[in-house]
Amino acid sequence: MGEVYKKACLELYKDKKIETYYKYDFPGMLKGFSLKAIVDTRFESSIYNSEEGIWYFSSLQKMLTHSDPEVDAAIIATPIKTHYSIASELIQNGISLLIEKSVCETAREVKKLIDLAKKYQVRIMPGHVERYNPVTLDAAEAVQYKVYGKVKKYCFIRESSKPERVKDSLVIDKLIHDLDLAECIFGRYRISDVETKKIDGEIMECMVSTSHRKGVHGTIVSSWLVNEKKRNLVINFERGILECDLIEKKIEVNRYGELSKHISGYKNNQIKDQLVDFIAYKNKYIKTLVTIKDALKAACLIDEVNRRIDHGF
Repeated sequence: MGEVYKKACLELYKDKKIETYYKYDFPGMLKGFSLKAIVDTRFESSIYNSEEGIWYFSSLQKMLTHSDPEVDAAIIATPIKTHYSIASELIQNGISLLIEKSVCETAREVKKLIDLAKKYQVRIMPGHVERYNPVTLDAAEAVQYKVYGKVKKYCFIRESSKPERVKDSLVIDKLIHDLDLAECIFGRYRISDVETKKIDGEIMECMVSTSHRKGVHGTIVSSWLVNEKKRNLVINFERGILECDLIEKKIEVNRYGELSKHISGYKNNQIKDQLVDFIAYKNKYIKTLVTIKDALKAACLIDEVNRRIDHGF
């Protein structure tokens, strides 16, 4: 993910690839933005690349104690178990943060980071990248404005083989996406049931049943048991069905009483759009699509899922 964020940074300030749909005075805002340093424990030593204008540090401590560069914002894209300790140190050095999902392993750690950010007057934003998918935005509007009537039920399916780079659990690495999207699109809910499938003691599939007010029920399925990658959402309304493909960024509308039709979203770079939101937020331009309070809600849901798994209910 670090490589993906590096590319997004360079596209914005070096290549000047600024999308037409950005709503702020982004060229003006970018005058103070550049990629100053990358920290990775794989680096054998700390060096400055004069051609790129970027420092490469082998540890966080080396970056923080070095006289150059001056850093006031950072992106954390490390294993989730390291997020809290890294974020705490950066916040105490006055550095605002964009933190990849999950922000922390537990809601308790997220709350601590929120308190630290208030104390040191910095801003933190979660990297819930699916909030920046045009399919998410279109589905949320259809639900909010009852375009096809009231929602009756919905189902998220997120399937793939397990990526080699992932060391965290399915629940904290994969399920969190749709636990968050369910609240973003359909509003507050409670978890009514959790079922899992394990292989050699590791959770490889998890199904969560949800209950909302006014009788709306949902199903959220995350799985590492399927080779073909799939990220789908199906919403049953009173007057039709939306079949959403979050990878292809397409929606098929099957409205009762007429032929189905396809709606294609713009092919955006979600990581870059998220980074734009963070830069604007850091500069106090706007309220972002996703906030640290959203991340706290998602962390509470993850805690509940894990409790149910641990206690078998």
